[in-house]
Amino acid sequence: MRKERSVHPWIPNSAPRIRDEMLREIGASSIDELYELIPEPLRFKGKLNLPDPLPDEASLDRHMRKILDKNVSTAERLSFLGGGCAPHYVPAVCDWINQRSEFLTAYAGEPYEDHGRFQALFEYASMIGDLVGMDAVSVPTYDGSQAAASALRMAGRITGRKKALIPEIINPDRRSIIGNYSDPKLEVDEIGGDPETGLIDLGDLERKLGSDVAAVYFEVPGYLGTIEPDPTEITRLAHAAGALVVIGVDPISLGVLAAPADYGADIVVGELQPLGVRMQFGGGRGGFIATPDEER
Repeated sequence: MRKERSVHPWIPNSAPRIRDEMLREIGASSIDELYELIPEPLRFKGKLNLPDPLPDEASLDRHMRKILDKNVSTAERLSFLGGGCAPHYVPAVCDWINQRSEFLTAYAGEPYEDHGRFQALFEYASMIGDLVGMDAVSVPTYDGSQAAASALRMAGRITGRKKALIPEIINPDRRSIIGNYSDPKLEVDEIGGDPETGLIDLGDLERKLGSDVAAVYFEVPGYLGTIEPDPTEITRLAHAAGALVVIGVDPISLGVLAAPADYGADIVVGELQPLGVRMQFGGGRGGFIATPDEER
Protein backbone atom coordinates (compact mmCIF):
# COMPACT_ATOMS: atom_id res chain seq x y z
CA MET A 1 0.00 0.00 0.00
CA ARG A 2 1.30 3.47 -0.96
CA LYS A 3 1.84 5.64 2.06
CA GLU A 4 0.60 9.25 1.75
CA ARG A 5 3.50 11.67 2.08
CA SER A 6 2.93 14.19 4.90
CA VAL A 7 5.95 16.41 4.20
CA HIS A 8 6.78 17.88 0.80
CA PRO A 9 10.45 17.00 0.05
CA TRP A 10 11.20 20.56 -1.10
CA ILE A 11 9.02 22.48 1.41
CA PRO A 12 10.21 21.62 4.93
CA ASN A 13 7.64 23.94 6.53
CA SER A 14 4.93 21.58 5.30
CA ALA A 15 5.74 19.20 8.19
CA PRO A 16 2.61 19.14 10.43
CA ARG A 17 4.57 19.86 13.61
CA ILE A 18 6.34 22.90 12.11
CA ARG A 19 3.12 24.17 10.47
CA ASP A 20 1.19 23.93 13.75
CA GLU A 21 3.97 25.70 15.63
CA MET A 22 3.94 28.57 13.11
CA LEU A 23 0.16 28.90 13.36
CA ARG A 24 0.34 29.05 17.16
CA GLU A 25 3.03 31.72 16.96
CA ILE A 26 0.83 34.04 14.86
CA GLY A 27 -2.36 33.22 16.77
CA ALA A 28 -4.18 31.41 13.96
CA SER A 29 -6.11 28.20 14.43
CA SER A 30 -5.78 26.94 10.84
CA ILE A 31 -4.38 27.71 7.41
CA ASP A 32 -7.90 28.62 6.23
CA GLU A 33 -7.99 31.47 8.73
CA LEU A 34 -5.15 33.16 6.85
CA TYR A 35 -7.36 33.44 3.75
CA GLU A 36 -10.48 34.85 5.41
CA LEU A 37 -9.93 38.27 3.80
CA ILE A 38 -10.26 36.70 0.34
CA PRO A 39 -13.93 36.51 -0.74
CA GLU A 40 -15.25 32.96 -0.64
CA PRO A 41 -16.06 32.77 -4.39
CA LEU A 42 -12.44 33.61 -5.23
CA ARG A 43 -10.90 30.88 -3.11
CA PHE A 44 -9.73 27.75 -4.88
CA LYS A 45 -11.37 24.58 -3.65
CA GLY A 46 -9.95 21.15 -4.19
CA LYS A 47 -6.49 19.96 -5.11
CA LEU A 48 -4.22 21.55 -7.69
CA ASN A 49 -3.55 19.34 -10.69
CA LEU A 50 0.17 18.96 -10.00
CA PRO A 51 2.33 15.85 -10.30
CA ASP A 52 3.73 14.23 -7.19
CA PRO A 53 7.04 15.79 -6.15
CA LEU A 54 10.19 13.95 -7.14
CA PRO A 55 11.77 12.57 -3.98
CA ASP A 56 15.41 13.53 -4.46
CA GLU A 57 17.74 15.88 -6.31
CA ALA A 58 19.07 13.22 -8.69
CA SER A 59 15.55 12.37 -9.89
CA LEU A 60 14.72 16.05 -10.32
CA ASP A 61 17.92 16.65 -12.28
CA ARG A 62 17.18 13.73 -14.60
CA HIS A 63 13.59 14.88 -15.11
CA MET A 64 14.60 18.45 -15.97
CA ARG A 65 17.32 17.33 -18.39
CA LYS A 66 14.79 15.21 -20.32
CA ILE A 67 12.58 18.28 -20.70
CA LEU A 68 15.46 20.58 -21.66
CA ASP A 69 16.71 18.09 -24.27
CA LYS A 70 13.54 18.82 -26.27
CA ASN A 71 14.61 22.43 -26.76
CA VAL A 72 16.04 23.66 -30.03
CA SER A 73 18.31 26.55 -29.10
CA THR A 74 19.94 29.31 -31.11
CA ALA A 75 23.25 27.54 -30.46
CA GLU A 76 22.02 24.84 -32.87
CA ARG A 77 19.88 26.85 -35.31
CA LEU A 78 19.92 30.36 -36.71
CA SER A 79 16.96 32.40 -35.49
CA PHE A 80 15.02 34.74 -37.76
CA LEU A 81 12.06 35.18 -35.41
CA GLY A 82 12.69 38.91 -35.00
CA GLY A 83 10.39 40.81 -32.69
CA GLY A 84 13.13 42.97 -31.21
CA CYS A 85 15.10 40.18 -29.54
CA ALA A 86 18.04 38.63 -31.38
CA PRO A 87 20.73 36.07 -30.46
CA HIS A 88 23.68 38.44 -30.50
CA TYR A 89 27.00 36.85 -29.61
CA VAL A 90 27.80 37.29 -25.92
CA PRO A 91 31.54 37.35 -25.17
CA ALA A 92 32.61 35.08 -22.31
CA VAL A 93 33.78 38.07 -20.26
CA CYS A 94 30.16 39.33 -20.02
CA ASP A 95 28.95 36.19 -18.23
CA TRP A 96 32.06 36.11 -16.06
CA ILE A 97 31.56 39.68 -14.84
CA ASN A 98 27.81 39.24 -14.32
CA GLN A 99 28.41 36.21 -12.09
CA ARG A 100 30.78 38.02 -9.75
CA SER A 101 29.41 38.50 -6.24
CA GLU A 102 29.59 42.30 -6.57
CA PHE A 103 26.83 42.15 -9.19
CA LEU A 104 24.51 39.64 -7.53
CA THR A 105 21.56 41.16 -5.69
CA ALA A 106 18.15 40.12 -4.47
CA TYR A 107 16.24 42.78 -6.38
CA ALA A 108 16.58 44.96 -9.47
CA GLY A 109 20.31 45.66 -9.28
CA GLU A 110 20.07 48.37 -6.63
CA PRO A 111 23.65 49.48 -5.87
CA TYR A 112 23.36 50.41 -2.18
CA GLU A 113 26.95 50.60 -0.87
CA ASP A 114 28.54 48.50 -3.62
CA HIS A 115 31.09 51.06 -4.75
CA GLY A 116 32.46 48.78 -7.48
CA ARG A 117 28.99 48.68 -9.00
CA PHE A 118 28.75 52.47 -8.84
CA GLN A 119 31.96 52.61 -10.88
CA ALA A 120 30.61 50.08 -13.40
CA LEU A 121 27.36 52.03 -13.79
CA PHE A 122 29.33 55.25 -14.30
CA GLU A 123 31.40 53.64 -17.06
CA TYR A 124 28.27 52.16 -18.67
CA ALA A 125 26.45 55.52 -18.60
CA SER A 126 29.49 57.32 -20.00
CA MET A 127 29.82 54.95 -22.95
CA ILE A 128 26.10 54.97 -23.80
CA GLY A 129 26.21 58.77 -23.60
CA ASP A 130 29.10 58.82 -26.08
CA LEU A 131 27.22 56.50 -28.46
CA VAL A 132 23.99 58.50 -28.54
CA GLY A 133 25.49 61.98 -28.09
CA MET A 134 23.79 62.74 -24.75
CA ASP A 135 25.04 63.89 -21.35
CA ALA A 136 22.94 61.99 -18.82
CA VAL A 137 22.05 58.28 -18.98
CA SER A 138 19.76 56.41 -16.60
CA VAL A 139 20.62 53.22 -14.76
CA PRO A 140 19.19 50.34 -16.83
CA THR A 141 15.41 50.16 -17.12
CA TYR A 142 13.55 46.84 -17.42
CA ASP A 143 13.81 46.93 -21.23
CA GLY A 144 13.72 49.28 -24.19
CA SER A 145 9.92 49.35 -24.30
CA GLN A 146 9.72 50.57 -20.71
CA ALA A 147 12.36 53.16 -21.55
CA ALA A 148 10.32 54.42 -24.53
CA ALA A 149 7.11 54.58 -22.51
CA SER A 150 8.81 56.40 -19.63
CA ALA A 151 10.40 58.89 -22.02
CA LEU A 152 7.00 59.78 -23.48
CA ARG A 153 5.65 60.37 -19.97
CA MET A 154 8.68 62.57 -19.32
CA ALA A 155 7.84 64.59 -22.43
CA GLY A 156 4.26 64.99 -21.23
CA ARG A 157 5.47 66.33 -17.89
CA ILE A 158 8.01 68.69 -19.47
CA THR A 159 5.64 70.19 -22.04
CA GLY A 160 2.39 69.97 -20.08
CA ARG A 161 0.75 68.48 -23.17
CA LYS A 162 -1.45 65.40 -23.42
CA LYS A 163 -0.69 63.58 -26.68
CA ALA A 164 2.17 61.49 -28.09
CA LEU A 165 2.67 60.47 -31.72
CA ILE A 166 4.30 57.12 -32.48
CA PRO A 167 4.78 55.17 -35.73
CA GLU A 168 2.00 52.92 -36.94
CA ILE A 169 4.66 50.36 -37.88
CA ILE A 170 6.10 49.42 -34.49
CA ASN A 171 6.71 46.32 -32.41
CA PRO A 172 3.20 45.39 -31.17
CA ASP A 173 4.54 44.54 -27.71
CA ARG A 174 6.15 47.97 -27.48
CA ARG A 175 2.92 49.59 -28.67
CA SER A 176 1.02 47.80 -25.90
CA ILE A 177 3.51 48.84 -23.20
CA ILE A 178 3.49 52.46 -24.35
CA GLY A 179 -0.30 52.42 -24.18
CA ASN A 180 -0.29 50.94 -20.67
CA TYR A 181 2.20 53.49 -19.34
CA SER A 182 0.50 56.44 -21.03
CA ASP A 183 -3.07 55.77 -19.89
CA PRO A 184 -4.76 57.93 -18.64
CA LYS A 185 -2.31 60.86 -18.65
CA LEU A 186 -1.25 60.75 -22.27
CA GLU A 187 -3.23 60.01 -25.43
CA VAL A 188 -1.26 57.96 -27.97
CA ASP A 189 -1.92 58.49 -31.69
CA GLU A 190 -0.25 56.66 -34.57
CA ILE A 191 1.57 58.18 -37.54
CA GLY A 192 0.79 56.45 -40.80
CA GLY A 193 3.53 54.51 -42.53
CA ASP A 194 4.22 53.14 -45.99
CA PRO A 195 3.71 49.34 -45.84
CA GLU A 196 6.08 48.89 -48.77
CA THR A 197 9.01 50.80 -47.29
CA GLY A 198 8.20 50.86 -43.56
CA LEU A 199 8.99 54.60 -43.50
CA ILE A 200 6.99 57.28 -41.69
CA ASP A 201 4.47 59.25 -43.77
CA LEU A 202 5.73 62.82 -43.26
CA GLY A 203 2.49 64.28 -44.59
CA ASP A 204 0.47 62.39 -41.99
CA LEU A 205 2.91 63.46 -39.28
CA GLU A 206 2.55 67.12 -40.26
CA ARG A 207 -1.26 66.86 -40.24
CA LYS A 208 -1.33 65.33 -36.76
CA LEU A 209 1.12 67.73 -35.13
CA GLY A 210 -0.52 70.44 -33.06
CA SER A 211 -0.36 72.42 -29.85
CA ASP A 212 -1.50 69.36 -27.86
CA VAL A 213 1.37 67.06 -28.94
CA ALA A 214 4.00 66.49 -26.25
CA ALA A 215 6.32 64.19 -28.19
CA VAL A 216 7.02 62.44 -31.45
CA TYR A 217 8.59 59.00 -31.11
CA PHE A 218 10.29 57.11 -33.91
CA GLU A 219 12.98 54.46 -34.22
CA VAL A 220 16.27 54.17 -36.11
CA PRO A 221 16.35 51.49 -37.43
CA GLY A 222 12.57 51.01 -37.56
CA TYR A 223 10.70 47.84 -36.63
CA LEU A 224 11.11 46.41 -40.14
CA GLY A 225 14.81 47.29 -40.26
CA THR A 226 14.30 50.43 -42.34
CA ILE A 227 16.27 53.63 -41.79
CA GLU A 228 14.53 56.98 -42.15
CA PRO A 229 16.34 58.79 -45.01
CA ASP A 230 15.82 62.24 -43.44
CA PRO A 231 15.31 62.02 -39.66
CA THR A 232 16.24 65.70 -39.41
CA GLU A 233 12.99 66.59 -41.19
CA ILE A 234 10.98 64.60 -38.62
CA THR A 235 12.65 66.41 -35.73
CA ARG A 236 12.25 69.78 -37.49
CA LEU A 237 8.51 69.28 -37.89
CA ALA A 238 8.12 68.16 -34.27
CA HIS A 239 10.13 71.04 -32.85
CA ALA A 240 8.27 73.56 -35.00
CA ALA A 241 5.07 72.38 -33.30
CA GLY A 242 6.67 72.68 -29.84
CA ALA A 243 6.91 68.91 -29.32
CA LEU A 244 9.90 66.98 -28.02
CA VAL A 245 11.50 64.20 -30.06
CA VAL A 246 12.10 60.77 -28.53
CA ILE A 247 14.21 58.45 -30.67
CA GLY A 248 14.58 54.71 -30.11
CA VAL A 249 17.86 53.25 -31.33
CA ASP A 250 19.66 49.95 -31.59
CA PRO A 251 22.99 50.85 -29.93
CA ILE A 252 25.10 48.63 -32.19
CA SER A 253 23.78 50.51 -35.24
CA LEU A 254 25.55 53.62 -33.99
CA GLY A 255 28.86 52.26 -35.21
CA VAL A 256 27.74 53.29 -38.71
CA LEU A 257 24.76 55.63 -38.18
CA ALA A 258 24.84 59.16 -36.80
CA ALA A 259 24.14 59.68 -33.11
CA PRO A 260 20.49 60.70 -32.49
CA ALA A 261 21.62 63.95 -30.89
CA ASP A 262 23.11 64.93 -34.27
CA TYR A 263 19.67 65.07 -35.86
CA GLY A 264 17.74 66.69 -33.06
CA ALA A 265 16.77 64.09 -30.46
CA ASP A 266 15.64 65.46 -27.09
CA ILE A 267 15.49 62.03 -25.42
CA VAL A 268 17.12 58.82 -26.67
CA VAL A 269 16.00 55.35 -25.60
CA GLY A 270 16.89 51.81 -26.59
CA GLU A 271 17.51 48.19 -25.74
CA LEU A 272 20.71 47.04 -24.04
CA GLN A 273 20.22 43.44 -25.19
CA PRO A 274 22.48 43.83 -28.27
CA LEU A 275 25.38 44.79 -25.98
CA GLY A 276 26.24 41.39 -24.52
CA VAL A 277 22.92 40.54 -22.86
CA ARG A 278 21.34 37.15 -23.47
CA MET A 279 17.76 36.88 -24.74
CA GLN A 280 16.38 35.99 -21.27
CA PHE A 281 13.32 34.23 -22.76
CA GLY A 282 12.31 37.58 -24.29
CA GLY A 283 11.99 39.65 -21.12
CA GLY A 284 14.03 41.74 -18.70
CA ARG A 285 16.76 42.54 -21.21
CA GLY A 286 17.65 46.03 -20.00
CA GLY A 287 17.00 49.42 -21.58
CA PHE A 288 18.32 52.97 -21.30
CA ILE A 289 17.10 56.56 -21.32
CA ALA A 290 19.51 59.35 -22.27
CA THR A 291 19.00 63.12 -22.18
CA PRO A 292 20.97 66.37 -22.39
CA ASP A 293 22.19 67.77 -19.07
CA GLU A 294 19.47 70.41 -18.88
CA GLU A 295 16.84 71.22 -16.29
CA ARG A 296 13.39 70.82 -17.80
